Amino acid sequence: MKRTMTGGAHRGPVAHSRQRRTIRVLQGVLVLAAAGLLMFAGYSLGRTSGFDDARDSASFDAPARPPIAQTAVLVLLGASALAAALALQGEGVRIPAPARLDELTSRAEAAAVDRAEAIATERSSGS
Repeated sequence: MKRTMTGGAHRGPVAHSRQRRTIRVLQGVLVLAAAGLLMFAGYSLGRTSGFDDARDSASFDAPARPPIAQTAVLVLLGASALAAALALQGEGVRIPAPARLDELTSRAEAAAVDRAEAIATERSSGS
């Protein structure tokens, strides 16, 4: 069977090594983004602390006061990117075997039937 031009996985699930490699690349991108955000937050904090020195020196082109919220938001975004990279460090994606898929399907069907019965009981008792 030929693969399509878009390269989808038409022959079953993707191999675990490929999933792991993709997760590691994504972790690397998240760590680099977090480093960039935290570096920019440090630069912004430095400009905030250097603002008073520039004003005191009565320089002609003193900078405008940078908002502290900018630094806080950058730190928050950088920390959340690091947290996302750490969250991806789990045991990885586990693809269920066909026997496990049957079990999961039957559990999902049973849960749907139970919900439908509960709704029907609620409606009949409420009327």
